[in-house]
Amino acid sequence: MQQKIHPHGTATLLLAFAFLAFSQTSDLYGQDGSSKGSQAKSRPNILWLFAEDTSPWMGCYGDPINQGATPNIDSLASLNQIDSDEQLAILKQSVLDYAMERNASVAAASWTDNNGALKEEVMMFSNLQLEKLRPQPYINRFGLKGTRLVESESAGLTGDEQRCSRPGARRQRLKLMLQFDQIDDVSVLNLMSDSARLIKQDFMQAGRFGALQDTTIMESEVVGTSAGADYLQYMVLGEQVTSDLEVIIRFSGRPEAKMLDRFWVTKSSRGPIRLDIEIIAQSSLGVQFSQTGSILVKSDAGDKKAQKAWLTLSKSAVTDLAQWSSQAIKALGASIRCDTGSAIVVAHRPDGGLLMAGRDVGLFYGQKFLIMPSSALAQRQGLERALSAIGLAQITQLNNHTASIEVYAGPEPRSYSNMIAIPLAALAP
Repeated sequence: MQQKIHPHGTATLLLAFAFLAFSQTSDLYGQDGSSKGSQAKSRPNILWLFAEDTSPWMGCYGDPINQGATPNIDSLASLNQIDSDEQLAILKQSVLDYAMERNASVAAASWTDNNGALKEEVMMFSNLQLEKLRPQPYINRFGLKGTRLVESESAGLTGDEQRCSRPGARRQRLKLMLQFDQIDDVSVLNLMSDSARLIKQDFMQAGRFGALQDTTIMESEVVGTSAGADYLQYMVLGEQVTSDLEVIIRFSGRPEAKMLDRFWVTKSSRGPIRLDIEIIAQSSLGVQFSQTGSILVKSDAGDKKAQKAWLTLSKSAVTDLAQWSSQAIKALGASIRCDTGSAIVVAHRPDGGLLMAGRDVGLFYGQKFLIMPSSALAQRQGLERALSAIGLAQITQLNNHTASIEVYAGPEPRSYSNMIAIPLAALAP
């Protein structure tokens, strides 16, 4: 509906239209000025209306100030859209089809109430992973645009040729977690620290314009072993922004001395060290991605100036680490695009629901969502209750890390706790 009109292009179009109109004068009126009414009547009269520099603040785009103030434009905007109730029915059917494909089971229970009447309840259960659902636009047989839910693709393909036909509807929050093996060898500790510095740089660069540019990389932290670390962090830093994926980078190392070095005349001043690196990406549904690598750090036999204690990686080790890190990050980015859902955690507030995501993951004002129970809640309640709680909502207030929503189709949840929201559009209108 919304389209930018450039002034220069509009002027050119008007001149072309005028030239076309005047060029037909000789067809309507001969060289002698005589009328050709028969030809004129056979041709349609065209009335061309256009609007220039139109504001997007209209009711059809969710603007609260102009809600209902532009009824004609709102009706035109809705001509090619499926009704909200029909869209909700389609999405419910998508969830039902998804549940039926995951070994649904039926359980029945009967009892007598206080009045002696027999009561019976039949519940259907399914191994649901609703958090992995993502929207897919489609056009029905009547030519109307709509959205249905499909499961995220499995990242079973490997290598640089991996592609995803259904990219995610929003950016994913990635939280880097660094883990170091407990070891007393100073050289190994130095090399693990230097490796972590270089890999962290690779991640940040990939987040800006590389394989992870569709993600939001949060500040990394070192995983500690203190029992009060979480409490202390909360008291000092306050409540932290929740992440979609925790990317854990584990470092371990060990000296790898060779027996010949004891007797070799030109042995290196520093013995080789083997570094093992593992990248694990996990969400609330479990481990999504895992890849390991090993780097051998050694010095030249002719390096007479080298210290016996390693401080940083050698040049050859830096090259090997950069090559492995690049391949691992590419594979991680492909896994995120293809095997990660779009669900957002919803928090309950007295005045409605609060999405635990905002501008930082690409959400926009007026964006529409499917509100539904989480997988854990749906498995406890049963499929029928889960389907009855599904509704449509849109953003009414947007912040950097959160967004307020309002239900416009379906039931208003009594509590937004244990609810999730799936965006129905990836781009702003």
